[in-house]
Amino acid sequence: MNFLMLLFLIFFTSFSFSSLIFSLNFSFASVSEYQLQLRWGTAGTGNGQFMVPHSMAFDSEGNIYVTDVNNHRIQKFTSDGEFITKWGSEGNGDGEFSSPEGIDVDSIGNVYVADTGNSRIQKFTSDGEFITKWGSEGNGDGEFSSHAHGVTKDSFDNFYITDRFNHNVQKFTSDGEFITKWGSEGNGDGQFNEPHSSIVDRFGNVFVSDMNNHRIQKFTSDGEFITKWGSEGNGDGQFGLPLGIGSDSKGNIFIIDQATSSIPKFSNQGQILNKIIFNFDKLEDIEIDSNDDIYVTDRNKNEILKFSQIIN
Repeated sequence: MNFLMLLFLIFFTSFSFSSLIFSLNFSFASVSEYQLQLRWGTAGTGNGQFMVPHSMAFDSEGNIYVTDVNNHRIQKFTSDGEFITKWGSEGNGDGEFSSPEGIDVDSIGNVYVADTGNSRIQKFTSDGEFITKWGSEGNGDGEFSSHAHGVTKDSFDNFYITDRFNHNVQKFTSDGEFITKWGSEGNGDGQFNEPHSSIVDRFGNVFVSDMNNHRIQKFTSDGEFITKWGSEGNGDGQFGLPLGIGSDSKGNIFIIDQATSSIPKFSNQGQILNKIIFNFDKLEDIEIDSNDDIYVTDRNKNEILKFSQIIN
């Protein structure tokens, strides 16, 4: 009896110690350089509630705008998640939306929204007053498919629109004047298979998440191909489904990989640096503020999560 008890104690102690080590390693890998600071949002139609939060953008005051897809509206919050205002309803009139997705804010605070289901871009003041719109359904210059998706700007307030079903990126002035476009369907350099999002780094380079080619492509601001990285998989530098894309103050690139529920971090040249792993459900977009705090949208949990860097 004593011998059996001794064996049991040895087994239990060994098992517990191994479990502790695994837990510590897992926790260390999970938080990496970042830790969760804040989360807000639940499913619903009220203020601060969402029905599929999609993309985000910050203004110069640190306020955050969120596209609320199935509520067909935009919500505006402080950086701590306090509700400020909202605008929009379902429809195709000025200031109405059909499943808005991409969003960004120019240097003077105007808000640009990819009104995805209406194949157009709408421009508003920071309080939601309609200014102008451009685009219609098609595949010509200044036209969009039914899935004009990502919206991002450069330092000159030019706007880049990723169009998933036209497999291209179009560049416009802030008044909607067409400048250029690049891309076609395929897997070669400069080609796309449903590009999801883009971001312009502090050097003016444009990074595009080439979703179904499982890679990131880097271009000049005029669409000249520079480099690419990634392949299908769940290893370092690989992607299951790369979606939202963000850049911090150092020019590092962060990618939402929805299939692996992770956020890998890369250098500006595509070298894997780190990975944020958390209890995500279905991530969609990432936005990084002036303090390098990271905000992500979880479309299944209908919430926004904020992560801050751990300072050692």
